[in-house]
Amino acid sequence: MPTDYGRGEYVTFLASKDPTIRDLVAKGYEFVTNAFRSGAAPGGVRTKDAEAIKARLQKEGYRIAVTSAYDETGGPLPSMVAVWRKRRAE
Repeated sequence: MPTDYGRGEYVTFLASKDPTIRDLVAKGYEFVTNAFRSGAAPGGVRTKDAEAIKARLQKEGYRIAVTSAYDETGGPLPSMVAVWRKRRAE
């Protein structure tokens, strides 16, 4: 049965599993969302893919990082990526 993590606990869990994520958290990046890779969304699902989310966040003034995506048990989500943001220095 999956664990119901809060957002902060989920990020802490991910950082404990993946050194790339641990490094991003240490650098001040915030987890935004898991998003489908371009063209990987199941048919009939209306959602923005990672590229659209990245473009919107960059327009809003964020630096963007993308990592592997994991479910709440630490299993990989191959059709998805995790999108991270960090406010650019003014």
